[in-house]
Amino acid sequence: MEQENVSIAKQFKTGFAAYIKAIRLIRANKLTRYLLIPAILNIIVVVAFIFSGVGIGDWINGIIERSTENMNGWIHAGMVAIKIILPIVFFALFIFIGGTIVNILMSPIYTFLSEKTETILTGKEFPFDMKQTLKDILRAVVIAVRNTAKQLVLTALCLLLNFIPVAGSVASLVLIFIINAYYFGFGFMDYTYERWRLSPKDSRKETHKLKFVAFATGAVYSLPLYLICGSFIAAFIGGVSTVAATLSQLELSEKSPS
Repeated sequence: MEQENVSIAKQFKTGFAAYIKAIRLIRANKLTRYLLIPAILNIIVVVAFIFSGVGIGDWINGIIERSTENMNGWIHAGMVAIKIILPIVFFALFIFIGGTIVNILMSPIYTFLSEKTETILTGKEFPFDMKQTLKDILRAVVIAVRNTAKQLVLTALCLLLNFIPVAGSVASLVLIFIINAYYFGFGFMDYTYERWRLSPKDSRKETHKLKFVAFATGAVYSLPLYLICGSFIAAFIGGVSTVAATLSQLELSEKSPS
């Protein structure tokens, strides 16, 4: 696939404007119901994380009770703290990786939405192939895990900037947002590239050419994650982000491969 040399301004404009077009396309073609599924999955995953924290807390407390003969006040207070803190820790863990888990679980739906978008715009049909679908899902999982690993490493490096008062903290926050936005955008764009049968390596190259589209797409998705209940909002937006990414790619590509 040959990609046009697209200016930075056009990439930003296309990436952000695609969301408005995506919402219109979703409403016009009655695809809204597919946006509710990730929100429901999010609720299931967060409940699972919290109950995991409760269960592990009870397990740890059970070990303490069995191994401690004299239960003094400090030990009892520590057990209560474990019971309270662990569910909170697991909820915080969900905030960091819950979105990735939901995106992995939603990959079949996102693949469908991306295909449907291209079919609506180009008339090209994509016959269902179970074997290929399973390959596409596996690829989406691998890329999601790989991107998450990169995000975590780069985020950890950015956090070191917090040792520089004020300016370092601001720079760290901005860089973390940029990194997350890019990699989330990359993930949404790859649904189209996998359908066009680009290898993961070629997908990375093409995404790099449209890195500002990737950032714009991921930025809209990432912003809610900074809110208390942002992961639920982001999950709802995920389907829109997939459609928006596909619209941008189709608009900026000379042609989609046959």
